[in-house]
This record gives sequence, structure tokens and C-alpha cells, in this order.
Amino acid sequence: MALQIARRDVGSVTVLDLKGKLAGEAGLTLVDTVETLVQDGRQQVVLNLGEVSFVDSGSLGNLLSLRGAVVKQGGALKLSNVQARISDLLVATKLEMVFDTFESETDALKSFES
Repeated sequence: MALQIARRDVGSVTVLDLKGKLAGEAGLTLVDTVETLVQDGRQQVVLNLGEVSFVDSGSLGNLLSLRGAVVKQGGALKLSNVQARISDLLVATKLEMVFDTFESETDALKSFES
């Protein structure tokens, strides 16, 4: 299934609900989407990965570069609803030390309040 991206604004935070496989061109589409958000002044972003079934290595690199770009603009990129297989991938690549990950969207949104 191709990646589907649905946007929701929750106060000053933008939540992107991702569904499908985060691989190949889908990773580039996500980069474009987040870059547009940042240009529009939406620097607080949560990627809801609850319905992502697969992440390839190129898309991991895209996520890492997106995080850097958002932070450079004074914002934050956080991951929510991280499933076990994606969490294992983050641990194996040591990216769990880079990304703020949350079990739920609610926890991710609350993290912006502090």
C-alpha cells in the first residue's frame, strides 16, 4: 500500500497520520510535506506511525534529515504510536537516541507543553 498522509492541526502542533509503507518515493513525499509545514511556520510536528507497516533505510535517513531541518528552524519532530517492529529498527540503528518517541499521540502532544 502506498503511503497516505493525513494532516491535522492540534493547537500549535501539526499531526501527520501516516498509513502504509514508508519507502522509496513515499519518503520523499513526506520530506516535501514536512518542509512545506516548516515554511508555513508549523515547526512542531508529530508523525503518527501507528499504521505504518514498513520503513526502509532510505526513509530512515529522510526522517533523520527532516528532524535536523525542523530543529534548525527552532521546532521539533516527534514520533508517536511507534509499533514494536519500527521501535526495534530505531534501536538497531541507534536512532532511538535521536528521536523523541511516544507510545501515544496524547503523550507526544503533551510533550510540547513542557
